Amino acid sequence: MSSEKPVFVQIVEMIEDDILSGTYAEDDLIISTPQISKLLSVNPTTAQRAIQVLTDRGVIYKKRGVGMAVTKEAHEMILAERKKAFYEHGVPDFISGAEKIGIRGDELLKIVKENLHD
Repeated sequence: MSSEKPVFVQIVEMIEDDILSGTYAEDDLIISTPQISKLLSVNPTTAQRAIQVLTDRGVIYKKRGVGMAVTKEAHEMILAERKKAFYEHGVPDFISGAEKIGIRGDELLKIVKENLHD
């Protein structure tokens, strides 16, 4: 866990990453709150807050008597949110950083093309 973001946000992102990578598929049960707490050595309330955020956003749902599971929409929802954040923040920050050190547009495009892993 890093200190840049609140711990519960980092837990949310870890679970989202697992959904995006296919570790958790639709209707799969995710790691439980006590397991999160023990695995990451965090307060159970912090783990519960992360689970609540994911539930409120519709990423996971409660399977009665079993645990929390991934919704049908979760993968596409997370992907759309991450793309939006990248377009709104990542790209402008990248371009601004390049401009600050004198990298021109044509050079920047060349760098991007060279580093793409198609």
